[in-house]
Amino acid sequence: MSRRKSLKSLGDWIGAGGHSFDGGLMTSDIRQLDLDQLVPSRYQPRQHVDDVYLAELEQSIRQFGVIEPLVARPLANGDYEILAGHMRWRAAQQAGLRQAPVVVREADDRTAAAIALVENLLRRDLNPVEEGRALQRLREEFGLTQEQLAELLGVSQSAISKALGLLSLDPAVQSLIEEGRLEAGHGKVLLGLSREAQLRLTELAADQGWSVRELERQRTLLTAPPAPRTATPRDPDLIRLEERLRERLTAPVRLRYDAARGRGRIEIGFATLEECDGILERLGIAADAG
Repeated sequence: MSRRKSLKSLGDWIGAGGHSFDGGLMTSDIRQLDLDQLVPSRYQPRQHVDDVYLAELEQSIRQFGVIEPLVARPLANGDYEILAGHMRWRAAQQAGLRQAPVVVREADDRTAAAIALVENLLRRDLNPVEEGRALQRLREEFGLTQEQLAELLGVSQSAISKALGLLSLDPAVQSLIEEGRLEAGHGKVLLGLSREAQLRLTELAADQGWSVRELERQRTLLTAPPAPRTATPRDPDLIRLEERLRERLTAPVRLRYDAARGRGRIEIGFATLEECDGILERLGIAADAG
């Protein structure tokens, strides 16, 4: 995702919910705190750590120290919960530092959740599945639509849809994407398939190193119904339109058209009501009319 908006827009969203946030993380008290006084945020979305990046960050801190302060809020027991800078905290620990500069600010739970989640999203520190989970959590925390999420983060609505769509994949597929063995594009190709088909194609794609294009070809071979020998080839324009709709809705789409009778229909598949809501939202239709 290409992100161009600053955290100031986040302050607008939080403020609209009756919570206090001035839009800046570096306007409060900066202190030197012991690293053992800091604890990870309960809202930290990262589940997997990039060991290579962590090692590079550790080496940088050994040479130059912690250049950018962490952000934390005070807790009742005297500790400080990290809102931004979790990786810097870990790298500083590994580098043998005892203290680090920390911006200390008061923040309620909702604000802490927003800062932790959006800080990771804007820094692009998350893998595609973690990003999808963070976006979903932002939706739940703030009751945002996909359109509002796109506006908040300065990305396209289709990018939000694709990230959230990965969460409907089988957990085993999500794990391979988190591990970097498959790309988000592979996951997008698998959307709408049965769990069994997902796992079958995923195993082959990971083991044989299929590109996204190759996976698309294999999906077509797997899902195409056996055509009778006398069957008329499908109209290429219909096939291209199906692909455009499937890309736009991140859902299985089938166009059926009877030229002789001059009629047709569009079939859109979904597995859960949540997926249906997402499709309706992407079509610009309110899922909840009441």
